[in-house]
Amino acid sequence: MLISTSHQSIPPLYMSTDGSTFVSQPHKEEISSTLGAEDAEPETKPTVFSSTFQEAVFIFIIGLSQLFSVGGLGNVAYSMEQISASLGTNGNGQRSWFLASYSLCAGVFVLVAGRLGDHFGHKYVFLVGWIWMAIWSLVCGFAQNVILFDIARGMMGIGNGALAPNSFALLARAFPPLSVKKNIAFAFLGFCAPSGYIFGGLIGAGFGEKVTWRWGFWFWAIGCLILSLATFVVVPHRIGSPIPGLSLRQFDYIGSMLGMSALILFSFAWNQASVVGWQEPYTYALLIVSVFLIVGFIFSQSHVSAPVLPNSLWVRPGFAPVIIAMAFGWMSFGIFLYYTTVYILTINKTQPLAAVAQMVPLVIGGFFATMAVGLFIAKTPAQYIFSVSMFSFFIGNLLMSFVNYSDVYWAFIFPACLFVVGGPDLSFASSGILITNVVLPEEQGVAGSFISTVVQYSISIGLGIAATVESHVNEGGQNPIRGYRGAFWLGIGFAAVGFFIVIFFVRDHRFGSKAQDQPSTEVMSEVADP
Repeated sequence: MLISTSHQSIPPLYMSTDGSTFVSQPHKEEISSTLGAEDAEPETKPTVFSSTFQEAVFIFIIGLSQLFSVGGLGNVAYSMEQISASLGTNGNGQRSWFLASYSLCAGVFVLVAGRLGDHFGHKYVFLVGWIWMAIWSLVCGFAQNVILFDIARGMMGIGNGALAPNSFALLARAFPPLSVKKNIAFAFLGFCAPSGYIFGGLIGAGFGEKVTWRWGFWFWAIGCLILSLATFVVVPHRIGSPIPGLSLRQFDYIGSMLGMSALILFSFAWNQASVVGWQEPYTYALLIVSVFLIVGFIFSQSHVSAPVLPNSLWVRPGFAPVIIAMAFGWMSFGIFLYYTTVYILTINKTQPLAAVAQMVPLVIGGFFATMAVGLFIAKTPAQYIFSVSMFSFFIGNLLMSFVNYSDVYWAFIFPACLFVVGGPDLSFASSGILITNVVLPEEQGVAGSFISTVVQYSISIGLGIAATVESHVNEGGQNPIRGYRGAFWLGIGFAAVGFFIVIFFVRDHRFGSKAQDQPSTEVMSEVADP
């Protein structure tokens, strides 16, 4: 999904480079390369490619990383009935883990993956992401019980977390800003995101319906291995090499461990509570431990030289409201994706491949949303676009909450899928503008990575809370439609909270009284989501 932010000055270009942190104040040569100055380092110029063909294949491979990342959700969503039957599990509380574990580990690992790319080279962390995802896709295909399957899904998510920020960094370092090729590359990366859910769905549904769901994961593993080989051959070392001057002594080991542990335990408690209930002592015990770890993480970020998430970000005007609104919006979107798919498969008794076809409007709507971003983002205050994105999340869940009143596909499912996808596309674009205009230049990269973390992690948390609500209102499983409606209404509530946060607390400073005196806030760059 495409972020179009603005381009006239240094600060936003930090964001466009990555979603990681490879542009930092101490490295003037990197800043020069980002700005495309005449004395820029040659490693960031398109001349690193031996031919136009290599350049095109490079863009294609990086784009496919987004297709496979989001496709990892669709692959399971459309074959969950077959997976559940094979592994002997039932109930949406247990099945929601199939998606939640993947998003959880992806969101947690994104927090540090960009930093690892800085130290070890974006190309090589990107390459490891492909191989890691391939290995654990194989394990998923051979899993004989739900515990191993859920663990393997989480490990796949780590591969996803390695791909996302480093794909952004590779594209940003390969082409100078404002170039047509760079715009095309990020547009393709953005379009691959909403398309990925449908692509993954086709793979999962096709094998699940015609052969066995296991082949969906084995196919995924083969594809990842092929793309890892292509990455090694096609991606030039010069644009994927480590950032000069960095030392592993600067890496925030303590903060990374505390942050990752806190996020994992917090999400695990909410998702597991939907399976075993809050009456189990370990669920609320883990929740309490996660809160203490979060406090420890916040404390640690004030006592290290290169924090993984600087506390200073939270005092930037408007940063916290944008992040909170994104969290609520994407919790709503995760609920929509999962429960819409489940409704089509279980209530409408639609075959998996036909179910994929019914959600193709996600791709259509995503295409038009991406076009709208390019047309309006530079001329319209970002808070308006951000509010429209929250309303898109809202209207999608609202339409699906009434879906049982009509068996006609065109009445609710089609418009819900068509309109809801405006949420992810527009929220990424507008949040990118808003964030880059309030944080300092050296904070741009980590702020970009944190947005990706919020997106992935919110999907996991939203599914956990929704499954808990569903299990409490579906009358012991006797009224599944009521349970699904409860989940959709939770999604409606999340989107409404995000909408009101944007309305009352978010402002685009590009259009303030001093906008004309601050050309740095009118910069345009492109960033794609995880």
